[in-house]
Amino acid sequence: MGAEIPPLLADPDYCVVSRRHDAVGSRGRWLLFASLVAVSFGFALVFAAFGAWMVLPYSALEMTVLFFAFRWFERHAQDWERLAICADRVIVERECAGVRTRAELNRYWTRVELEDATLDGSVRLALSFGGRRIPFGDELPAPERLIVAADLRRLLAH
Repeated sequence: MGAEIPPLLADPDYCVVSRRHDAVGSRGRWLLFASLVAVSFGFALVFAAFGAWMVLPYSALEMTVLFFAFRWFERHAQDWERLAICADRVIVERECAGVRTRAELNRYWTRVELEDATLDGSVRLALSFGGRRIPFGDELPAPERLIVAADLRRLLAH
């Protein structure tokens, strides 16, 4: 289930994939949205029938905002990122909202950086190479991110 991740051209020495957990799925998400629309407009129609007609435009506004939130989740539900070490290259690939990017770094010049930047106190992982900083693993749980960082430091040591 989920977006297909293209295969690597070579067998990696190390590979880790980070992706969002989409427990509901696209169909379930839109069924939930439809049920929320039905309940909201149902209540709005009942209030309008009793003379509180101004509830209808607010219900429509609420459902419009909710639609854009659901659409954002739908666009990002299939996001993924992959970090692979193949021989002397570190390959970081990412697909975000259907846009795929790829960066290849020199294995021996790449540094692993951890920074305390999130509100929940967990660390962010990034790769640094030639003045460029590439974040990785934001969808990984914090303990797994630390394990990946330790693995990368060991594999990138020269």
